[in-house]
Amino acid sequence: MRTYLGYGVGDFGLNIYWNALSLILVFWYAEVVGLPPDQAGLIYFIGTMWDAVSDVAVANWAQRTRTRWGTYRPYLLGGGALLGACFVLLFWIPPLQGLMLFLFMVATHMLFRLSYTLVAVPYSALASRLSYDSGERTLLSGTRMGFAFLGLFVISGGWFPVVRFFGDGSDTAPGGFLVAALIGGVLATAALTLCFFSTREEPLGKGDSSDFSIAGFVRAILSNAALRVLLGAIFLQSAAGATFQITLAFYIEAHSHMFAAKETVLTVYAIAILLSVPVWTMAVHRYGKKRAWLAACWIVISGGVWLALTQPILVAGVPVQILLYGIGFGGFGVLVWALVPDTVEYGQWQSGKRNEGAVFGSVLLVQKSAGGLMGLAVGMVLTWIGYDTGLEQQTAETAGRLQLYIFAAPAILLFLSALVLSQLPLNRTLHAEIVDRIRNS
Repeated sequence: MRTYLGYGVGDFGLNIYWNALSLILVFWYAEVVGLPPDQAGLIYFIGTMWDAVSDVAVANWAQRTRTRWGTYRPYLLGGGALLGACFVLLFWIPPLQGLMLFLFMVATHMLFRLSYTLVAVPYSALASRLSYDSGERTLLSGTRMGFAFLGLFVISGGWFPVVRFFGDGSDTAPGGFLVAALIGGVLATAALTLCFFSTREEPLGKGDSSDFSIAGFVRAILSNAALRVLLGAIFLQSAAGATFQITLAFYIEAHSHMFAAKETVLTVYAIAILLSVPVWTMAVHRYGKKRAWLAACWIVISGGVWLALTQPILVAGVPVQILLYGIGFGGFGVLVWALVPDTVEYGQWQSGKRNEGAVFGSVLLVQKSAGGLMGLAVGMVLTWIGYDTGLEQQTAETAGRLQLYIFAAPAILLFLSALVLSQLPLNRTLHAEIVDRIRNS
Protein backbone atom coordinates (compact mmCIF):
# COMPACT_ATOMS: atom_id res chain seq x y z
CA MET A 1 0.00 0.00 0.00
CA ARG A 2 2.88 2.35 0.74
CA THR A 3 4.24 1.72 -2.75
CA TYR A 4 0.85 2.23 -4.42
CA LEU A 5 0.17 5.49 -2.58
CA GLY A 6 3.76 6.68 -2.71
CA TYR A 7 4.01 6.18 -6.44
CA GLY A 8 0.57 7.63 -7.07
CA VAL A 9 1.19 10.89 -5.22
CA GLY A 10 4.00 11.71 -7.65
CA ASP A 11 1.48 11.95 -10.48
CA PHE A 12 -0.57 14.37 -8.39
CA GLY A 13 2.37 16.74 -8.67
CA LEU A 14 3.03 16.12 -12.34
CA ASN A 15 -0.63 16.58 -13.22
CA ILE A 16 -0.79 19.96 -11.57
CA TYR A 17 1.66 20.92 -14.31
CA TRP A 18 0.17 18.80 -17.09
CA ASN A 19 -3.38 20.01 -16.59
CA ALA A 20 -2.34 23.62 -16.20
CA LEU A 21 -0.75 23.29 -19.61
CA SER A 22 -3.67 21.39 -21.14
CA LEU A 23 -6.48 23.54 -19.75
CA ILE A 24 -4.90 26.92 -19.08
CA LEU A 25 -1.78 27.65 -21.14
CA VAL A 26 -3.22 28.46 -24.57
CA PHE A 27 -5.97 30.46 -22.82
CA TRP A 28 -3.24 32.31 -20.90
CA TYR A 29 -1.33 33.20 -24.04
CA ALA A 30 -4.43 34.36 -25.90
CA GLU A 31 -6.64 35.97 -23.25
CA VAL A 32 -4.08 37.27 -20.72
CA VAL A 33 -0.82 37.84 -22.59
CA GLY A 34 -2.86 39.09 -25.55
CA LEU A 35 -1.34 37.04 -28.37
CA PRO A 36 -3.48 36.05 -31.37
CA PRO A 37 -4.92 32.52 -30.98
CA ASP A 38 -2.83 31.13 -33.83
CA GLN A 39 0.37 32.46 -32.17
CA ALA A 40 -0.76 30.98 -28.85
CA GLY A 41 -1.23 27.61 -30.54
CA LEU A 42 2.15 27.92 -32.25
CA ILE A 43 3.94 28.50 -28.93
CA TYR A 44 2.19 25.46 -27.47
CA PHE A 45 3.22 23.42 -30.51
CA ILE A 46 6.88 24.50 -30.41
CA GLY A 47 7.24 23.80 -26.69
CA THR A 48 5.48 20.46 -26.86
CA MET A 49 7.46 19.23 -29.85
CA TRP A 50 10.69 20.25 -28.14
CA ASP A 51 9.47 18.32 -25.11
CA ALA A 52 8.71 15.30 -27.27
CA VAL A 53 12.16 15.29 -28.88
CA SER A 54 13.92 15.69 -25.53
CA ASP A 55 12.04 12.65 -24.20
CA VAL A 56 14.21 10.37 -26.32
CA ALA A 57 17.48 11.72 -24.91
CA VAL A 58 16.25 11.85 -21.32
CA ALA A 59 14.82 8.31 -21.48
CA ASN A 60 18.14 6.86 -22.63
CA TRP A 61 20.10 8.98 -20.17
CA ALA A 62 17.90 8.08 -17.21
CA GLN A 63 18.05 4.34 -17.92
CA ARG A 64 21.85 4.44 -17.62
CA THR A 65 21.72 5.98 -14.15
CA ARG A 66 22.95 3.81 -11.27
CA THR A 67 22.80 5.16 -7.71
CA ARG A 68 22.17 3.75 -4.26
CA TRP A 69 18.66 5.27 -4.51
CA GLY A 70 17.94 3.42 -7.76
CA THR A 71 17.80 4.29 -11.45
CA TYR A 72 14.80 6.60 -11.69
CA ARG A 73 13.97 7.85 -8.18
CA PRO A 74 16.81 10.40 -7.91
CA TYR A 75 15.30 12.48 -10.72
CA LEU A 76 12.14 13.03 -8.68
CA LEU A 77 14.10 14.65 -5.87
CA GLY A 78 16.70 16.47 -7.95
CA GLY A 79 14.37 17.80 -10.65
CA GLY A 80 11.30 18.66 -8.61
CA ALA A 81 12.38 22.10 -7.32
CA LEU A 82 13.76 23.14 -10.73
CA LEU A 83 10.47 22.16 -12.36
CA GLY A 84 8.49 24.22 -9.87
CA ALA A 85 10.62 27.32 -10.51
CA CYS A 86 10.24 26.98 -14.28
CA PHE A 87 6.47 26.64 -13.85
CA VAL A 88 6.28 30.00 -12.09
CA LEU A 89 8.41 31.60 -14.81
CA LEU A 90 6.00 30.23 -17.42
CA PHE A 91 3.23 32.48 -16.05
CA TRP A 92 5.20 35.72 -15.83
CA ILE A 93 4.79 38.53 -18.40
CA PRO A 94 8.03 40.47 -18.95
CA PRO A 95 8.07 44.15 -20.01
CA LEU A 96 8.37 43.21 -23.68
CA GLN A 97 6.20 43.59 -26.77
CA GLY A 98 5.79 42.20 -30.26
CA LEU A 99 8.36 39.72 -31.49
CA MET A 100 10.46 39.88 -28.32
CA LEU A 101 7.46 38.98 -26.17
CA PHE A 102 6.62 36.08 -28.49
CA LEU A 103 10.21 34.78 -28.37
CA PHE A 104 10.33 35.08 -24.57
CA MET A 105 7.16 33.04 -24.27
CA VAL A 106 8.59 30.40 -26.61
CA ALA A 107 11.85 30.24 -24.58
CA THR A 108 10.15 29.92 -21.19
CA HIS A 109 7.82 27.26 -22.54
CA MET A 110 10.77 25.26 -23.89
CA LEU A 111 12.65 25.63 -20.59
CA PHE A 112 9.67 24.40 -18.62
CA ARG A 113 9.12 21.48 -20.98
CA LEU A 114 12.74 20.36 -20.65
CA SER A 115 12.58 20.44 -16.85
CA TYR A 116 9.26 18.57 -17.00
CA THR A 117 10.83 15.86 -19.15
CA LEU A 118 13.69 15.42 -16.66
CA VAL A 119 11.14 14.43 -14.03
CA ALA A 120 8.22 12.92 -15.95
CA VAL A 121 10.17 10.39 -18.02
CA PRO A 122 11.93 8.78 -15.01
CA TYR A 123 8.67 8.85 -13.06
CA SER A 124 6.81 6.97 -15.80
CA ALA A 125 9.61 4.43 -16.23
CA LEU A 126 9.70 3.84 -12.48
CA ALA A 127 6.46 1.83 -12.77
CA SER A 128 8.29 -0.94 -14.60
CA ARG A 129 10.73 -1.29 -11.67
CA LEU A 130 8.18 -1.28 -8.85
CA SER A 131 6.55 -4.54 -9.97
CA TYR A 132 6.88 -7.10 -12.75
CA ASP A 133 3.30 -8.38 -12.37
CA SER A 134 0.69 -7.19 -14.90
CA GLY A 135 -2.14 -7.22 -12.35
CA GLU A 136 -0.15 -5.19 -9.84
CA ARG A 137 0.74 -2.75 -12.59
CA THR A 138 -2.96 -2.24 -13.31
CA LEU A 139 -3.48 -1.35 -9.65
CA LEU A 140 -0.44 0.92 -9.73
CA SER A 141 -1.86 2.62 -12.81
CA GLY A 142 -5.27 3.01 -11.19
CA THR A 143 -3.78 4.49 -8.02
CA ARG A 144 -1.56 6.76 -10.08
CA MET A 145 -4.51 7.99 -12.12
CA GLY A 146 -6.55 8.62 -8.99
CA PHE A 147 -3.85 10.99 -7.78
CA ALA A 148 -3.36 12.38 -11.29
CA PHE A 149 -6.99 13.40 -11.49
CA LEU A 150 -6.76 14.92 -8.03
CA GLY A 151 -4.19 17.17 -9.70
CA LEU A 152 -6.75 17.90 -12.41
CA PHE A 153 -9.30 18.64 -9.68
CA VAL A 154 -6.95 21.15 -8.03
CA ILE A 155 -6.32 22.97 -11.31
CA SER A 156 -9.90 22.91 -12.57
CA GLY A 157 -11.46 23.92 -9.26
CA GLY A 158 -8.77 26.13 -7.81
CA TRP A 159 -6.92 27.95 -10.58
CA PHE A 160 -9.43 30.63 -11.55
CA PRO A 161 -10.64 31.30 -7.97
CA VAL A 162 -7.02 31.94 -6.98
CA VAL A 163 -6.55 34.15 -10.05
CA ARG A 164 -9.62 36.19 -9.13
CA PHE A 165 -8.72 36.40 -5.43
CA PHE A 166 -5.26 37.78 -6.13
CA GLY A 167 -6.28 39.64 -9.30
CA ASP A 168 -9.03 41.98 -8.12
CA GLY A 169 -11.82 39.69 -9.24
CA SER A 170 -10.67 39.28 -12.83
CA ASP A 171 -10.31 35.93 -14.65
CA THR A 172 -7.45 37.39 -16.71
CA ALA A 173 -5.31 39.17 -14.09
CA PRO A 174 -1.60 38.48 -14.74
CA GLY A 175 -0.74 38.76 -11.04
CA GLY A 176 -3.38 36.22 -10.15
CA PHE A 177 -1.95 33.76 -12.67
CA LEU A 178 1.52 34.19 -11.19
CA VAL A 179 0.30 33.44 -7.65
CA ALA A 180 -1.67 30.43 -8.87
CA ALA A 181 1.49 29.10 -10.54
CA LEU A 182 3.50 29.63 -7.34
CA ILE A 183 0.99 27.70 -5.24
CA GLY A 184 0.84 24.93 -7.84
CA GLY A 185 4.63 24.67 -7.98
CA VAL A 186 4.93 24.31 -4.20
CA LEU A 187 2.26 21.58 -4.06
CA ALA A 188 3.80 19.66 -6.96
CA THR A 189 7.34 19.82 -5.55
CA ALA A 190 6.13 18.48 -2.19
CA ALA A 191 4.31 15.61 -3.92
CA LEU A 192 7.33 14.55 -5.97
CA THR A 193 9.55 14.66 -2.89
CA LEU A 194 7.10 12.42 -1.02
CA CYS A 195 7.09 10.01 -3.97
CA PHE A 196 10.88 9.73 -3.77
CA PHE A 197 10.84 8.82 -0.08
CA SER A 198 7.89 6.40 -0.34
CA THR A 199 9.03 4.08 -3.15
CA ARG A 200 11.76 1.49 -3.67
CA GLU A 201 12.91 -0.02 -6.95
CA GLU A 202 12.96 -3.79 -7.36
CA PRO A 203 16.23 -5.42 -8.48
CA LEU A 204 16.54 -5.23 -12.25
CA GLY A 205 17.25 -8.90 -12.87
CA LYS A 206 18.15 -10.19 -16.32
CA GLY A 207 17.98 -8.37 -19.61
CA ASP A 208 19.84 -5.15 -18.76
CA SER A 209 21.76 -5.13 -22.03
CA SER A 210 20.10 -2.27 -23.84
CA ASP A 211 21.63 -0.30 -26.67
CA PHE A 212 21.46 3.33 -25.48
CA SER A 213 22.17 4.92 -28.87
CA ILE A 214 19.52 6.64 -30.97
CA ALA A 215 19.80 3.79 -33.46
CA GLY A 216 19.25 1.35 -30.61
CA PHE A 217 16.23 3.37 -29.52
CA VAL A 218 14.72 3.04 -33.00
CA ARG A 219 15.56 -0.68 -33.24
CA ALA A 220 13.93 -1.33 -29.87
CA ILE A 221 10.68 0.18 -31.16
CA LEU A 222 10.78 -1.56 -34.54
CA SER A 223 11.42 -4.95 -32.93
CA ASN A 224 8.51 -4.61 -30.51
CA ALA A 225 5.24 -5.31 -32.33
CA ALA A 226 3.08 -4.68 -29.25
CA LEU A 227 4.71 -1.31 -28.64
CA ARG A 228 4.27 -0.21 -32.25
CA VAL A 229 0.53 -0.92 -32.18
CA LEU A 230 0.14 0.72 -28.78
CA LEU A 231 1.99 3.84 -29.92
CA GLY A 232 -0.44 4.27 -32.80
CA ALA A 233 -3.45 3.95 -30.50
CA ILE A 234 -1.94 6.29 -27.89
CA PHE A 235 -1.15 8.94 -30.51
CA LEU A 236 -4.78 9.03 -31.65
CA GLN A 237 -6.17 8.92 -28.10
CA SER A 238 -3.77 11.64 -26.90
CA ALA A 239 -4.72 13.82 -29.86
CA ALA A 240 -8.40 13.40 -28.96
CA GLY A 241 -7.79 14.27 -25.31
CA ALA A 242 -5.62 17.29 -26.13
CA THR A 243 -8.15 18.59 -28.64
CA PHE A 244 -10.92 18.46 -26.07
CA GLN A 245 -8.98 19.86 -23.11
CA ILE A 246 -7.29 22.73 -24.97
CA THR A 247 -10.59 23.74 -26.56
CA LEU A 248 -12.65 23.41 -23.38
CA ALA A 249 -11.75 26.76 -21.75
CA PHE A 250 -12.51 28.58 -25.02
CA TYR A 251 -15.76 26.61 -25.38
CA ILE A 252 -16.84 27.68 -21.89
CA GLU A 253 -15.83 31.28 -22.61
CA ALA A 254 -17.83 31.30 -25.87
CA HIS A 255 -20.94 30.14 -23.95
CA SER A 256 -20.31 32.25 -20.84
CA HIS A 257 -23.78 33.80 -21.09
CA MET A 258 -25.36 30.38 -20.44
CA PHE A 259 -22.69 28.33 -18.66
CA ALA A 260 -21.56 28.46 -15.05
CA ALA A 261 -18.12 29.87 -14.19
CA LYS A 262 -15.10 28.15 -15.73
CA GLU A 263 -13.99 26.53 -12.48
CA THR A 264 -17.48 25.08 -11.95
CA VAL A 265 -17.61 23.39 -15.35
CA LEU A 266 -13.99 22.26 -15.14
CA THR A 267 -14.49 20.93 -11.61
CA VAL A 268 -17.51 18.86 -12.65
CA TYR A 269 -15.40 17.47 -15.50
CA ALA A 270 -12.60 16.65 -13.04
CA ILE A 271 -15.00 15.01 -10.55
CA ALA A 272 -16.41 12.79 -13.32
CA ILE A 273 -12.89 11.64 -14.17
CA LEU A 274 -11.88 11.16 -10.54
CA LEU A 275 -14.94 9.10 -9.60
CA SER A 276 -14.56 6.93 -12.70
CA VAL A 277 -10.96 5.88 -11.95
CA PRO A 278 -11.68 3.12 -9.38
CA VAL A 279 -14.49 1.79 -11.59
CA TRP A 280 -12.18 1.69 -14.60
CA THR A 281 -9.42 0.06 -12.54
CA MET A 282 -11.77 -2.76 -11.54
CA ALA A 283 -13.18 -3.05 -15.07
CA VAL A 284 -9.72 -3.29 -16.65
CA HIS A 285 -8.67 -5.87 -14.07
CA ARG A 286 -11.79 -7.99 -14.66
CA TYR A 287 -12.66 -7.60 -18.35
CA GLY A 288 -9.31 -6.86 -19.94
CA LYS A 289 -7.61 -3.82 -21.41
CA LYS A 290 -8.84 -4.07 -25.00
CA ARG A 291 -12.50 -4.24 -24.01
CA ALA A 292 -12.06 -1.36 -21.60
CA TRP A 293 -10.41 0.75 -24.31
CA LEU A 294 -13.35 0.19 -26.64
CA ALA A 295 -15.79 1.08 -23.86
CA ALA A 296 -13.95 4.32 -23.09
CA CYS A 297 -14.03 5.29 -26.78
CA TRP A 298 -17.75 4.55 -26.97
CA ILE A 299 -18.54 6.69 -23.90
CA VAL A 300 -16.66 9.77 -25.17
CA ILE A 301 -18.10 9.47 -28.67
CA SER A 302 -21.61 9.09 -27.22
CA GLY A 303 -21.14 12.27 -25.21
CA GLY A 304 -20.04 14.13 -28.32
CA VAL A 305 -22.94 12.87 -30.44
CA TRP A 306 -25.37 13.84 -27.69
CA LEU A 307 -23.85 17.32 -27.52
CA ALA A 308 -24.03 17.76 -31.30
CA LEU A 309 -27.60 16.56 -31.66
CA THR A 310 -29.26 18.27 -28.70
CA GLN A 311 -27.08 21.27 -27.80
CA PRO A 312 -25.78 21.56 -24.20
CA ILE A 313 -28.21 20.21 -21.60
CA LEU A 314 -27.53 22.40 -18.58
CA VAL A 315 -27.84 21.57 -14.90
CA ALA A 316 -26.85 24.55 -12.75
CA GLY A 317 -25.07 25.95 -15.78
CA VAL A 318 -23.00 22.81 -16.42
CA PRO A 319 -23.41 20.82 -19.67
CA VAL A 320 -24.42 17.27 -18.70
CA GLN A 321 -22.53 15.91 -21.72
CA ILE A 322 -19.27 16.99 -20.07
CA LEU A 323 -19.77 14.15 -17.58
CA LEU A 324 -19.49 11.53 -20.34
CA TYR A 325 -16.30 13.13 -21.63
CA GLY A 326 -14.86 12.96 -18.11
CA ILE A 327 -15.88 9.34 -17.53
CA GLY A 328 -14.44 8.22 -20.88
CA PHE A 329 -11.15 10.08 -20.61
CA GLY A 330 -10.78 8.78 -17.04
CA GLY A 331 -10.63 5.29 -18.52
CA PHE A 332 -7.76 6.18 -20.83
CA GLY A 333 -5.77 7.50 -17.90
CA VAL A 334 -5.85 4.06 -16.31
CA LEU A 335 -5.51 2.11 -19.55
CA VAL A 336 -2.47 3.79 -21.07
CA TRP A 337 -0.24 3.30 -18.05
CA ALA A 338 -1.56 -0.19 -17.41
CA LEU A 339 -0.69 -1.23 -20.99
CA VAL A 340 2.68 0.48 -21.46
CA PRO A 341 4.82 -1.38 -18.86
CA ASP A 342 3.77 -4.78 -20.24
CA THR A 343 5.33 -3.92 -23.59
CA VAL A 344 8.73 -3.73 -21.86
CA GLU A 345 8.74 -7.47 -21.25
CA TYR A 346 7.18 -8.16 -24.65
CA GLY A 347 10.08 -6.36 -26.32
CA GLN A 348 12.59 -8.12 -24.07
CA TRP A 349 11.04 -11.46 -25.05
CA GLN A 350 11.29 -10.65 -28.76
CA SER A 351 14.75 -9.07 -28.84
CA GLY A 352 16.52 -10.36 -25.75
CA LYS A 353 17.13 -6.79 -24.54
CA ARG A 354 15.23 -4.90 -21.88
CA ASN A 355 14.79 -1.29 -23.00
CA GLU A 356 12.58 0.72 -20.67
CA GLY A 357 14.00 3.92 -22.10
CA ALA A 358 12.73 3.15 -25.59
CA VAL A 359 9.29 2.13 -24.33
CA PHE A 360 8.56 5.02 -22.00
CA GLY A 361 10.48 7.56 -24.07
CA SER A 362 8.56 6.64 -27.21
CA VAL A 363 5.19 6.75 -25.41
CA LEU A 364 5.86 10.22 -24.02
CA LEU A 365 7.21 11.29 -27.42
CA VAL A 366 3.96 10.19 -29.06
CA GLN A 367 1.74 11.74 -26.37
CA LYS A 368 3.46 15.09 -26.53
CA SER A 369 3.69 15.11 -30.31
CA ALA A 370 -0.04 14.54 -30.46
CA GLY A 371 -0.64 17.28 -27.89
CA GLY A 372 1.60 19.73 -29.71
CA LEU A 373 -0.02 19.14 -33.06
CA MET A 374 -3.48 19.55 -31.55
CA GLY A 375 -2.42 22.75 -29.79
CA LEU A 376 -1.36 24.13 -33.14
CA ALA A 377 -4.58 22.88 -34.73
CA VAL A 378 -6.78 24.42 -32.05
CA GLY A 379 -5.06 27.79 -32.44
CA MET A 380 -5.60 27.68 -36.21
CA VAL A 381 -9.22 26.56 -35.81
CA LEU A 382 -9.96 29.37 -33.35
CA THR A 383 -8.62 31.90 -35.84
CA TRP A 384 -10.49 30.28 -38.74
CA ILE A 385 -13.87 30.24 -36.97
CA GLY A 386 -13.49 33.90 -36.00
CA TYR A 387 -12.77 33.60 -32.26
CA ASP A 388 -11.89 37.14 -31.13
CA THR A 389 -10.16 37.52 -27.75
CA GLY A 390 -11.11 41.20 -27.75
CA LEU A 391 -14.84 40.46 -27.52
CA GLU A 392 -16.64 40.04 -24.23
CA GLN A 393 -19.06 37.66 -25.95
CA GLN A 394 -18.31 35.57 -29.04
CA THR A 395 -20.87 35.48 -31.86
CA ALA A 396 -23.44 32.69 -32.01
CA GLU A 397 -21.88 31.46 -35.26
CA THR A 398 -18.43 31.18 -33.65
CA ALA A 399 -19.84 29.38 -30.61
CA GLY A 400 -21.69 26.92 -32.87
CA ARG A 401 -18.59 26.14 -34.91
CA LEU A 402 -16.58 25.63 -31.72
CA GLN A 403 -19.17 23.16 -30.45
CA LEU A 404 -19.00 21.20 -33.70
CA TYR A 405 -15.22 21.01 -33.45
CA ILE A 406 -15.19 19.90 -29.79
CA PHE A 407 -17.52 17.02 -30.77
CA ALA A 408 -16.21 15.91 -34.16
CA ALA A 409 -12.42 15.98 -33.73
CA PRO A 410 -12.22 13.80 -30.56
CA ALA A 411 -14.88 11.39 -31.88
CA ILE A 412 -13.05 10.71 -35.15
CA LEU A 413 -9.67 10.31 -33.45
CA LEU A 414 -11.00 7.90 -30.81
CA PHE A 415 -12.81 5.77 -33.39
CA LEU A 416 -9.50 5.35 -35.22
CA SER A 417 -7.68 4.55 -31.97
CA ALA A 418 -10.13 1.71 -31.26
CA LEU A 419 -9.42 0.21 -34.67
CA VAL A 420 -5.67 0.36 -34.07
CA LEU A 421 -5.74 -1.07 -30.54
CA SER A 422 -7.80 -4.06 -31.68
CA GLN A 423 -4.60 -5.28 -33.38
CA LEU A 424 -2.54 -5.36 -30.14
CA PRO A 425 -0.80 -8.79 -29.95
CA LEU A 426 -0.65 -8.86 -26.14
CA ASN A 427 -2.94 -9.84 -23.29
CA ARG A 428 -2.61 -10.64 -19.58
CA THR A 429 -2.15 -14.38 -20.07
CA LEU A 430 0.56 -13.97 -22.70
CA HIS A 431 2.34 -11.38 -20.58
CA ALA A 432 2.43 -13.73 -17.57
CA GLU A 433 3.90 -16.47 -19.79
CA ILE A 434 6.52 -14.04 -21.12
CA VAL A 435 7.57 -13.01 -17.61
CA ASP A 436 7.97 -16.67 -16.62
CA ARG A 437 10.08 -17.38 -19.72
CA ILE A 438 12.33 -14.42 -19.01
CA ARG A 439 12.81 -15.45 -15.38
CA ASN A 440 13.61 -19.03 -16.36
CA SER A 441 15.91 -18.22 -19.27
